[in-house]
Amino acid sequence: MTAFHPPAGHLGPARRPLPVLILLLGLLPGLAQGEPSIRISDVGDEITDNIRAHMGLSREGCDLPEWRERPLLRAADREIRSALRALGHYEPRFTLDFQRNEACWSLQVDLEPGPPVRVRSLDLRVIGEAEQDPAFDELLQSPPIRPGDRLRHDRYEQIKSGLNRQATARGYLDARIATSQMRVDVQEQAADLVVHLESGPRYFLGPVTLEQDTFHDRLVRKFIPFEQGDVYDSRRLISMQQAFMNSGYFSDVRVDPRADEAEDLEVPIHITLTPRNKWSYLAGIGASTDKGPRVRLGVENHRANRAGHRYNAELEVSAVNTRVGIGYEIPLGDPARERINLTAGYQSESTDTSESDVYGLGIAHLRQLPSGWIQTRSLVFEREDFKVADVRDSTTLLMPGFQMSRVQADHPIFPRRGWRLNFSLRGASEELLSSISFAQATGRARYIMPLGEGRLLLRADAGTTSVQDFAKLPASIRFFAGGDNSVRGYGYQKLGPTNDDGDIIGGRHMASGSIEMDYPFADQWSVAVFADGGNAFNDLNEWNARYGIGAGVRWRSPIGPIRVDIAHPIDGDDNFRLHLTMGMDL
Repeated sequence: MTAFHPPAGHLGPARRPLPVLILLLGLLPGLAQGEPSIRISDVGDEITDNIRAHMGLSREGCDLPEWRERPLLRAADREIRSALRALGHYEPRFTLDFQRNEACWSLQVDLEPGPPVRVRSLDLRVIGEAEQDPAFDELLQSPPIRPGDRLRHDRYEQIKSGLNRQATARGYLDARIATSQMRVDVQEQAADLVVHLESGPRYFLGPVTLEQDTFHDRLVRKFIPFEQGDVYDSRRLISMQQAFMNSGYFSDVRVDPRADEAEDLEVPIHITLTPRNKWSYLAGIGASTDKGPRVRLGVENHRANRAGHRYNAELEVSAVNTRVGIGYEIPLGDPARERINLTAGYQSESTDTSESDVYGLGIAHLRQLPSGWIQTRSLVFEREDFKVADVRDSTTLLMPGFQMSRVQADHPIFPRRGWRLNFSLRGASEELLSSISFAQATGRARYIMPLGEGRLLLRADAGTTSVQDFAKLPASIRFFAGGDNSVRGYGYQKLGPTNDDGDIIGGRHMASGSIEMDYPFADQWSVAVFADGGNAFNDLNEWNARYGIGAGVRWRSPIGPIRVDIAHPIDGDDNFRLHLTMGMDL
């Protein structure tokens, strides 16, 4: 066939598009064809899906040539029997009805799978040094298939692969399945299974060699959580690899146990560390109803020296808040879990209720405990110039502090189950370079759990302050309520005790909470309903909780969760208030 091409600049007669269109349609034969059809008797999804997965015919299209029909149908007979045996059905009866029409082909499988074979006995043993290792107890006592269960070949294979995995993880590197038998008595519809693992000796962790030239060797070796001669356990190696990656020093970590080089049952470990780029830069934008649009810029040096020190600088600007800070970090004994942070910064905030300018210097000692809690001891020196209502003042504070926090979640950004707890104490004394004495405790809790296809989110915040002269307490130390992350339906810091003129001046204490339910309605989108309550106060008998209710949408965006809410204050003057927030749920 010769294609027609009009001369350049000449469109040709107006009647030509119709035959050209017909010609193009003729080149698309699949457009007029149907789809292959394989119908199987209603015997349950598990059997049907397994047959389709085994059957080669299910991967053929409508262009199946006739000369391949008979070989594929003969193969289908074997494949169906194999698929059924894998699920314990050894005596099936079925017929295959293959039909062709002008458009395509179809196959009808009329099937009676027959009674299933059941496990009559299971002889499962670990022989050798691992016989006394309790790490195998769960698999031996609760195998994936037991006497009385329908025979399933995949679960029988799971027993063997599970034993092999556990043996390798625990350091029985010579382990092998010595006996593996599946004896099926079709007449009795019974199967006897035998799996024996011979573990061989348990190996030990040998000398560690490091391949890196970025940091002092003594710093890098502090990440190694074992000594030469400790029993081999792959979980220690995985934990070490994760600690190296979480340190922020390295872009790639390779841990290579060299079992083929073992001497006296000690396995040498070779670690290859690739450093990340020395500098990283941050530029971001965000928005919230409380503070409006914001811009954030930052820079970090990930290795100021070979001892692992690093420093960073950040600037954040919004309509309400401006913050600039620098930090210097020094790793300590276990650099994956302990460090010293030195900080200096300035923060300015101007809201409808208060204004403050805070200049600060601080030192903090952070340590992750074996339980997973992060313990922080700190000492902060701050000078604050503030204005609340018609009172303007300045304070100087030297504040020791203590904090405990922990987070657990099934996903770091979009969890369906998780929680966060934070408790902190801080205070100052006029006898120690401070212009006012006070003590303050705060607590925060977040909890997320599945609720059907959606989630239930709970939040609670509380704080209390002991102070003699509240009027001298700076704005950043006082408690306010209301806003995106407090009681929605009310403006940012629009709730709290007032003076005689009705101006909000904040309180000594605060308590608030929230209950929220969200439910997905489209890919990456959810709808939510919520109720918030709480307030700041000076005396418990004066606590006047305010409540807000509302609904909103959630978007799991590439940069994290974005929430848009419409809230109604139960006791407020506004009918509705828009709340826009970005950030992690925990």
